[in-house]
This record gives sequence, structure tokens and C-alpha cells, in this order.
Amino acid sequence: MERETVQTDVLVIGGGGGGSRAVYEAKRFHPRLDVTMAVEGKWGKTGSTVWVASEALGINAPINSAEDGDSPEIFLKDIIETGLGTANQDLVKIIADESTDRIYELVDMGASFDTLNGKFVQKKLSGCTKARSLTRGGQTGVEIVNALRNASLGKGVNVIEEVRILDLIVRDGEVWGARGTRQGRPIDISAKAVIMACGGAGALFPHTVTHTSLRGDGYAMACRAGAMLSGMEFIQIGPGVVYPSMHFIIHSHMWRFSPRLKNRLGEKFLKNYVPSDVSIDEVISLKAMSFPFSVRTDARYIDIAMSKEILAGRGTDHGGIFFDITHISREELQDKAPITHKTFLDKGIDLSRDEIEIAPLVQSMNGGIKIDKHAATTVRGLFAVGEVSGGVHGADRPGGNNLADSQVFGYRGGQAAARFAVERSGDLIPAESGQILNIDSGADDKLEDIYSAIDAALMVVRNKENLDVLLNKIDSYRDNCDSLDVATDNILLVAEMIAKSALLREESRGIHYREDFPGTNKSYNRATLVRRDDEGAVEASFE
Repeated sequence: MERETVQTDVLVIGGGGGGSRAVYEAKRFHPRLDVTMAVEGKWGKTGSTVWVASEALGINAPINSAEDGDSPEIFLKDIIETGLGTANQDLVKIIADESTDRIYELVDMGASFDTLNGKFVQKKLSGCTKARSLTRGGQTGVEIVNALRNASLGKGVNVIEEVRILDLIVRDGEVWGARGTRQGRPIDISAKAVIMACGGAGALFPHTVTHTSLRGDGYAMACRAGAMLSGMEFIQIGPGVVYPSMHFIIHSHMWRFSPRLKNRLGEKFLKNYVPSDVSIDEVISLKAMSFPFSVRTDARYIDIAMSKEILAGRGTDHGGIFFDITHISREELQDKAPITHKTFLDKGIDLSRDEIEIAPLVQSMNGGIKIDKHAATTVRGLFAVGEVSGGVHGADRPGGNNLADSQVFGYRGGQAAARFAVERSGDLIPAESGQILNIDSGADDKLEDIYSAIDAALMVVRNKENLDVLLNKIDSYRDNCDSLDVATDNILLVAEMIAKSALLREESRGIHYREDFPGTNKSYNRATLVRRDDEGAVEASFE
């Protein structure tokens, strides 16, 4: 099959918040460079940043519009405490110090955030002691990406759309480009610097609220190239809608309505999981400030209870739990949750009259490709920004920090990659020199057993037995496969990295819960690391 070939100076893989910032900064920093973005789907229409799935999406910065005394120092303390000893303190200090500047730059590019009386409206999200999250309703990410897209196109950035990048071009242990498919045809892109910005791996999970493009390809590509990854066991999972069919999370305001949770038998089951000395009302109240599951607060009992009920076969026909707020009037819903109320009305559901069904769903990944303060990975020529990167978030993170991360390290990574491309010696690898990727279009149908094992082993409730089952299934699949295509290898490799990290961490910390090790072990105040050894096997260790 004839392949498309492209040569560029800086290649950015992904078009979300991090990728959009990186491609803009690379071109702005060195205008004479050829800077290219490769994005699956259409730029501004794909990825998690523009995925509207909640009442509001926030970006953190200690601007102190609420005049509650917020500062970079307090922001830093919140990130470190929420990370529970596993976040890289050098990286999180950069976010605390630089996020405000990145916000004002976005405004200068034309991005708008909610204001009141001429001042930014800042909200207090989970893990924050101050109100520091700026929003544009549920469209915050869309607003950011649109501003960066327009600014980037104005500077002459190149865009290749409808392309799925699946592997990196590696020579002598260094990255020199990437290859994948574009509308069914192979495409090879040679580059002097590559920035990975293709998001997380939520789409590997049967129960997820993430965009379908987030398959973890970036993690797998980097690992195969020799990069080290960090904190892969830390996955943010929280209540989301399974019926009606939609991608929408249930957080903050919805729990302040004191919902009634029932299994398929109509039983209010929370009392079976909440200790006798803990108030169920308090647990539900705490959930308003703890959307993703975390052992940091007693809100954890809600997620554990839902997971156990569903695993025990007492879930609904759609694999969820009934969520009932019919005791709340339509007027109150319209006033306190207008986006949520309208979103469900558009689906034919009136929350003041109708129950919905929810379940724990994967939202985002806290771990990823290990980076330094310039977003450089452990492989020369490869950078990583946004959700695909690791070290910026620990065992938990403040709500609103994902977007802050994307802007701070997108800024740094874009400039560092441009500088690297200018200074790098050596000729580009001819784009047509590599093998055409082998892709099995029917691989997903063959992986149903793997997906089921992922669902059982890597969601809220984890244990050694289910983790071992998953790893054994991965080994068995590889042993019985004559020719493993690259897309399938990516899936298996990412699942293996997560499982081995979760197996190594024999404790419960933040968003990682081992029911066979429910306590926190102080000796594990370190990040987990995974990489391939000389034989190609995935090894997990503590930093």
C-alpha cells in the first residue's frame, strides 16, 4: 500500500490542551521552524480537553479573584498534600508558580472565562483549600483549544488531521519521528523533535467517560522507544452516567442534592458498606468535594459500595446503580445545575421526575511518561505534555489541575522541543525507510476477554487475584498470537504497565485502592516506575 510521507522540524502528536499549547509555543519560539500537528479527528473536535462531560470544567491558577488569600505557595502546598508523597515536587512547583501567567496569555489570545463585576469567578474544587478554578461553564476546554488553534494557525503551524499515530521512529535509541495511519493509508512523519500530547488511556476501559481516541497509544509508543513511565496505577475513577447513554460525570452539585442510591432490587445499600461510626449523610456530603474515588476521604465508601454491588450482580441492566434526586424541584435544578438539567432534558430525562443510572467510570490518568522540568522524557528527541505525561500528579490531584498542567508544560515543552530541533545535528531519517505498520482492523473483537479482565482488575476495587488474572491473559494472548499488530500491542502493553504498577504498590493510597492491602504504607511514599528491559519485558520498580 502506498504510504504518505512528511518531513518537519517539530511534530506534535495530539490536539488537546497540551498539544495545542505546545504547537503554538514551538512556532512562536522559533518562527522559522516547520512545526506540524498530527491529530486524530479534527483539531478542536477530539480529545479530552474539548469533551464536555460535566456541569463545569475548571483550570486552576492562584489569581486570588475570590480574595480568600490564595497564592502560589498555598497552591503548591495543596498539590503536594493531595499527591500524598508521590508527585514530583520540582514539577508541581512550576505549575503553582506559572499557571497564572499562562491564564493571562490565553486571555490575550481571545479566551474568555466566567467573570462577575469585571473579575474572574473562581471556584473551589476537590483537593483545593482556596477558590482557584476558572471556568467557562462546561466549555472551558473548548474555549482554551479554540483560542490556541486560532493563534497557532495565524503563525503558520501545519496540521495533519484524521491521523492515528501508533509508533515512533527510533534510531540508535533516539526518536526521529512517528508513523501511523491516515484514512486507511500508512503515514510516516520524520521530525527532529517529537512532542507526545495524545492523552490518556480511558478508552481501554469498558466503563469510561473519556473520548474514544484515548487508547493509551502514547504510553505504549514511548515505552517501546525505551522511555520510563511513572505512577501508572493512579487512575481517576468517579461516578458517571451509564443510562441514558451519554458521556457525563456526576459530581459536586449533584451530591449536594442528597441523592438516594439503590441497586436493581430497590435496596438502599450504602448502610452495608459505611462503618457504624460514620454518618451516611456525611459520606454523601463529602462526595460533593471528592468526585474521583480516593481513600483520602470517607466519600470513598460510595465508590466502593457501587463497585461491589455491581460486581456482585446487583447492578442495573445497564451495569449501574439507580441515582434518584426526584425530591428536588425542577426550579432548583435549573437554578443550581443548569447545564446538567438541560443535558438530561435533551435526552428525554427530567431529573425532578426520573431516575438515572450511574457507575464508577474512568475519567483520567494521573501517571504517564516521566518528564523533567522542560517536558523532556528519558529518550532523546521525545517530549511529553498533558495527560500522557507523568510526575506532575501523584496519588491524587486537585480538581482543575489537568488543564493547568496542559498549559504550563505545553508552554515549556513546546519551547524546549523547538530549541532542541534547532540545535540537533544529524539528518532526518527518510520517511519511507521504515516498515509499513501491520494493523488488524478486527483486533477489538478478539480482545473482549482482555477488556473484561481490565474491568475486573483495574477499576476502583483491586486485588492481587484479579491483577494476576489480567497479566496471565495478556501473556496467553501474546503466546497464542502468530503476528501481533501494533494497535493490539499498544493495548496489551498499556494494560500490562498499569497492572504491574498496581501489583507492586501493596497498599491503598489516594486513587489506588487494594482491598487486600487497605492501609497506607509510609515506606511507599515514592512513585512507581515502569520500563522495558533489554529483553522487552515490562519491569516495575519504586523510584
